Amino acid sequence: MLACTKSTTSPNSTNNSQNPANSTPSPTPTATPKLDYEINAKLQIQANSLLKLFGNMPQVPVYIKDEPIIKTGSETQKGVAYTTCVDKRNPTIFVKKVFYQKTNEKQLTNIIKHELVHAWFCRHGEIIGHDDRFRKKFKEVGGFGN
Repeated sequence: MLACTKSTTSPNSTNNSQNPANSTPSPTPTATPKLDYEINAKLQIQANSLLKLFGNMPQVPVYIKDEPIIKTGSETQKGVAYTTCVDKRNPTIFVKKVFYQKTNEKQLTNIIKHELVHAWFCRHGEIIGHDDRFRKKFKEVGGFGN
């Protein structure tokens, strides 16, 4: 989106070098907000390839986020990835950068399946933790562990 600047010449100005009637506002680009996550096409393609396990669920955005994995705190802070669920319908998955950089394909696929289970419940209007329903769905899609 471009923002237009107004002419700085007053209509009553005696400066004839600029005629406000003939000038057009010059577009000035607005500042692009800095994202606190990274878009990674390879990771998105990998997640998209797993959607068939979820009844061809619509694409879920997957991003890499530069956040630490800590030993204490919330599940989001301790985990290697997490899913947000806006309005109980619009999930987004964030994979922590340190995990993404050090993991292998098997672990990465498993964590994406794990987060897609959360996303699947979100698309069905539910936000759930790691209860029996979660574990059942996770196992159905070939996930291992919690």
